[in-house]
Amino acid sequence: MSTTVNTTTAPEARFPVVPLTAMSFAAFVYVTFEMFAVGLIRPMATDLGVAESQIGLLMTIYATVVAVVTIPAMMWVSRFNKRTVFLITLAFLATGIVIQALTVNYAMLAVGRIIAALTHGVFWALVGPMAARMSPGHTGRAVGIVSVGSTMALVVGSPLATWIGEMVGWRSATWILGGLTVAAVAVLVPTVPSLPPVPKNPTTEAKKQLPWGLISLVIFLLLAVTGVFAAYTYLGLILAETSGDSLVSIGLFAFGALGLVGVTVATRTVDRRMLRGSVHTTTLFVLAAILGQIAFSLQGTLAVVAIFLAVIVFGGAYGALPTLGTTIFLHAGQNNPDAASSLYVVTYQVGIASGAALGALVVDASWIAGTLWIMAGLTLASTLVLALWSRPLLK
Repeated sequence: MSTTVNTTTAPEARFPVVPLTAMSFAAFVYVTFEMFAVGLIRPMATDLGVAESQIGLLMTIYATVVAVVTIPAMMWVSRFNKRTVFLITLAFLATGIVIQALTVNYAMLAVGRIIAALTHGVFWALVGPMAARMSPGHTGRAVGIVSVGSTMALVVGSPLATWIGEMVGWRSATWILGGLTVAAVAVLVPTVPSLPPVPKNPTTEAKKQLPWGLISLVIFLLLAVTGVFAAYTYLGLILAETSGDSLVSIGLFAFGALGLVGVTVATRTVDRRMLRGSVHTTTLFVLAAILGQIAFSLQGTLAVVAIFLAVIVFGGAYGALPTLGTTIFLHAGQNNPDAASSLYVVTYQVGIASGAALGALVVDASWIAGTLWIMAGLTLASTLVLALWSRPLLK
């Protein structure tokens, strides 16, 4: 009799909040490192004696490495326990952090970031499937929890790294990230369960062709992320140009704070409205770009108000994007979640690389506002792809 009662209540009681939160914390550290230069472009460029666009291009270098190595790396590590591989990715992150903190020139800095990038894609390709496997029946909720970490990196990590970097130097801020990496590992080791490879099912293997719905999502995500990172990579410069250097860290905090709101809303609604929510999100990116352009046409207090409105809209939409995107990819590629997750990560990173590179072109041309025009055009295109192509295939 008691066995029957326990079986009925077990699924909800066993929802793995603690290990998912630990994974979310690890995501917080990794994303903070990935986005480290966003608010510190100027001090890093000055310290190393390079152009600001070269620091921005570190995003392109990082994302390109991730895009190139993720799928072959995931094919190779699929034979190993996911928990073990997940922890190894943080060892690569720690190595990259140490090299960045000790760097003496731009080349050494690039090497440190490349080392961390080698396993960044593997980390993110594992997060979604691991969360889903640990939380059967609650994929959207589980993915939302681990996505909070990446959003908190924008709420706390990026602005705090910017503030510390401005006060005591960007190298000191890097060392703090190293300490957080150690803390993440200390939390993960006792909490994340062993997740050995799932035995291959011949029937499932036969269904692993790439569906048109997933192909359409690749185009949608590539356009959206390229547009977003054309502007986000240089958000520190955008804020400095429209509101002054003193408000950069505050602007980044506002961006992240609204990102937390975005991921919270997405987590609560994604299992029911993943497609509609994604269309709303990309539409908000277009609105943010328009508000940002208005800020560049104004001066003084009006410019500050306009750019902060843009940042609020931008941050809210950006916070929702990873949860929605990951869940939609896992839904479209449910016969092969590892492959779908890897494809999501690679597409996202190609978008980051492309966006940072496109942004660098207009920044080098002394047209910082051009980054917002790129975001407006590409995110509008992504909205049309999702609404007119993806949605009919995936409904």
